[in-house]
Amino acid sequence: MSAVVQDLTRVARLAESLAVDRAEAIKRARTALAPSLAGRQAPAYPLAALGPLAFACEAIAGAGQVQPAMVGQCLLGAASLLTQGLFNVETLNGKRPLSLYLLTLGDSGEGKSTAQGAALAPVNDWQSKAAKHYGEALKDFDKAKSSRKRADDPPEPPACPYRLVGDATVEGLRRDLDTGVCSQGVFSDEAAAILSGYGMSSDHRSKTAGVFSKLWDNGHLSVSRVTGGRVERYGRRVALHWLIQPTAASESIGDPLLSALGFWPRFLAAWPDAQAPRLARSFRPDTLPAVGAYWQRCNGLLNEALPDDAGDCPVLPLTEDARAHLSSAFERFERDARRGELQVVKPFALRASEQACRIAGVLSAFEGASSVSADAMHGALALVAYSLKTWQTIVDEGAADQRGAIALRLYEWLTNRPGWCEPLAVIVNKGPACVRTRDRRDAALAELEEAGLVQVIEGKAQALIGQAIDGATP
Repeated sequence: MSAVVQDLTRVARLAESLAVDRAEAIKRARTALAPSLAGRQAPAYPLAALGPLAFACEAIAGAGQVQPAMVGQCLLGAASLLTQGLFNVETLNGKRPLSLYLLTLGDSGEGKSTAQGAALAPVNDWQSKAAKHYGEALKDFDKAKSSRKRADDPPEPPACPYRLVGDATVEGLRRDLDTGVCSQGVFSDEAAAILSGYGMSSDHRSKTAGVFSKLWDNGHLSVSRVTGGRVERYGRRVALHWLIQPTAASESIGDPLLSALGFWPRFLAAWPDAQAPRLARSFRPDTLPAVGAYWQRCNGLLNEALPDDAGDCPVLPLTEDARAHLSSAFERFERDARRGELQVVKPFALRASEQACRIAGVLSAFEGASSVSADAMHGALALVAYSLKTWQTIVDEGAADQRGAIALRLYEWLTNRPGWCEPLAVIVNKGPACVRTRDRRDAALAELEEAGLVQVIEGKAQALIGQAIDGATP
């Protein structure tokens, strides 16, 4: 047996014998690859700013043992989905949709599914029932087609009722907005599938970003295809909420093209601190009065008929006090974005006042108000400020560093393979999508080797357990 093979065997046995589990190894790797984030402290989440959603947020966060920021994002996304097809809102530049795009970062086990499940429970129940009725209507439609006589007019197909999808390409979303209801949402608590999928691949990111950005702006859908014909729809509304692990999001967040196109600056971000160790207790949101009241309001909004064109929906005006709050904030955002502390997130800060109007409109519509009050605007501005602080952390402190993120993705993949080891050729063919070229694989391996997390021997990459967080070696 050659010395090199003996060395490889020794390293493999070391990886198997060390009494450190994979989760701890990944935690150490994250610290090594993103040292600036090791001591990250998330800004305090302004829970009270959620207005009519605050009590439900507090109840779900407490009983579900989830950070309030994660719950708040989920509730805000659900409220946007339910109100965007019924109202618009006044801004300093005319009326705008109530559509919100939200991005929430959180590691595995931080309660993403718990929070999203409680927030969307009424929508999922409604859609499940609507799907059954739709299936029966399709059967009746097929029978009517087969029994139609030549002289009869063709039967009308039933309208597609779906409002919520967990994953979507822009082509699929265009089709759904053309043939389905005007208000829809793409919500996922495993958004890595979206950000690493076909629509967000390097060849298609700009198209995907352009479509989503246009829908956020005014809901206009304009497409001409040789096979699909011409589609011209107005007043379409789309809400997004993507919950994802930070390392899985970093590659897309760090893409300068997406920021230059204004894609990420249209998102409200949250990145809560890690949840404290949980207690062994069940989570029953249906037993919480505040959640019951929230669900009841959701069901009331779900029962409202949606128009064909949401652009014709009523506009929630700003009260004089709300407009005064907004005007003052607008000028502050302008100063800080162009010459002050928000220059690092300038594209986000320049959209902050419109984001505040949208949030205030969502909260007002969910509460049943006929206008946007000063209190609603005050809360919305607090939520926007929280998002801007989060984006500053993401952009300024290295969370959007693609090199470290890609290296960590490869390390996570390697530690999930037998013996934490794979041939280099296998990494290109079967590894994470972000390293499926030789150049990107080798760059990621170089980062990992420099951090002492990988050893490459005889054409194989062997993941190693890095130093402990306090600097001691295991």
